[in-house]
Formats: sequence, structure tokens, C-alpha cells
Amino acid sequence: MDAAERIHAACDPLRRLVVLLAASKGGEPIRGRMKLQKMVFMLACGNGREGGSFGYGASGGGPHSDIVEEEAGHLEDVGVLRTDGEDVSVTQLGREVAGRIADGEDRRTLDRIDRYKEVFNDMTADELLTYVYSSYPDMAARSLTYDRVMSDKERHTVSMLVGGKIALGRAAEILDRPVDDVWRMAGRMRIQATR
Repeated sequence: MDAAERIHAACDPLRRLVVLLAASKGGEPIRGRMKLQKMVFMLACGNGREGGSFGYGASGGGPHSDIVEEEAGHLEDVGVLRTDGEDVSVTQLGREVAGRIADGEDRRTLDRIDRYKEVFNDMTADELLTYVYSSYPDMAARSLTYDRVMSDKERHTVSMLVGGKIALGRAAEILDRPVDDVWRMAGRMRIQATR
């Protein structure tokens, strides 16, 4: 059994998710540990798991899991991931492990992981926190950044809308406004938005 097979055999659902996320989009680095934390949280919640199943709880920066940090550190120790500053990347060994994991996953899950990485990796930290705090308000309970970030939620939401990171309906949810109001706002700002 080679190293990739041994690591693959020891991968639980959390490790599999972290490896697949790091390897997705051609291995494009995850731009920061905070983004790794939030993407894993949202992927877990979207797969019917509660964030608590991976040890998530409200923290000073929104949803955070010490377990995710530890698992990412373990994957780095065994040579699957590497950290360059704050960025998290997959290694060649990690690509091999990811390939084996992907063979056992359905296409929908892999596509979803790619979409999450594409959208959330390109968000600024404040855009991502605006998205997370509006989607999971219970995870903002202990946040030290909530008031600052959400006091500027319109600007962050418009930025996400302009960048094509969210659709008009999601922007309306974040801003707690009717879709037609946000549609008119987008028109006044000459934003190309899709309903």
C-alpha cells in the first residue's frame, strides 16, 4: 500500500472534505485559513450536517472549529496540504489522495465543492463574513466583527452582486428587502444582475 492509499484509507468525512476542497478548481490555493473554516462549515451545513458535527461553534470571527484546524494541521504534517502564509494548497501527494477520494464521490458533490471554492475564495473577508452572518445568524452570537461588517452590509452585498458572486435573490435575502427593490437598486447602479 503506497502513501496515498494509506492516507486515503484513514480519511474520515472531514478529512475527505478538506482534501477535496483544497484540490478543487485545479488545486487553486484556498486564500486563508478563515476561508477554509467558512467553506468547510457551509459545505457541511449544505450536506445536511450541522456545523456542530465538525465541532463548529460561534466564535469571535463567526463559525470556527478547532477540529478543522487540527485536521488541516494533520493533513499538512502528512504531506497532503501545505501552507504558504495564510494560503492552504494541496501537494502532489494531496492530488493523488484527492483523486482516490473523488473516485468514491458523486459528481454533484464534487461540482458543489468546486462552486463553493470558486465563489467564496474570490470574496473579500468582509464579503464572506456578510454572507455567513446573514445565512447563519446564530454563528454571529460571539462575533467581534459582526457590528463592523454588518454596518456595511449593503456595500458588501452590492460588491458581491457586481462581482457575480451572488444572485439577485440572495442579495435581497442578505439585505432583507424585496427582490424588486434590489432589482431597481441594481438598475440604478447599472449592475448586470440575474433574477
